[in-house]
Amino acid sequence: MKYNKAMFLVGLLTWWYGAGWQNRLHRTMTHISDTVAFFSIGQLLSTLFSPFRQISANGVNSGPLEVRIRAAVDKLVSRAIGAVVRLLTVTAGIVIIALAGLYHIVILSLWFVMPLLIVAGCVMAAIGWTPKL
Repeated sequence: MKYNKAMFLVGLLTWWYGAGWQNRLHRTMTHISDTVAFFSIGQLLSTLFSPFRQISANGVNSGPLEVRIRAAVDKLVSRAIGAVVRLLTVTAGIVIIALAGLYHIVILSLWFVMPLLIVAGCVMAAIGWTPKL
């Protein structure tokens, strides 16, 4: 049986720009979706001013005025700390998601042009061009 190199090349390019491209795009979307889910930016923003690990001020609605004021201040401090921690996490999440998006744009671009770079390299090698360092 004769081995047909042209059909092999056509099959390889068909896979590269067909199923391979779809697989790479699916992996990209999954990774970005997982990164967004990891940081839960929507949930962090919706609970921005919720108390942060509040332990002692829960359920203090009666008693001396001093105790109620202390509980109110504890709640206020807890909410401020929670807002700061959540804002830092949201900021870090946005930066990481942007970097992941940029990384995947580069990977998808390289995936698209890689066969062209191989052909260009073979042509340059055939004509004897070498990079000058």
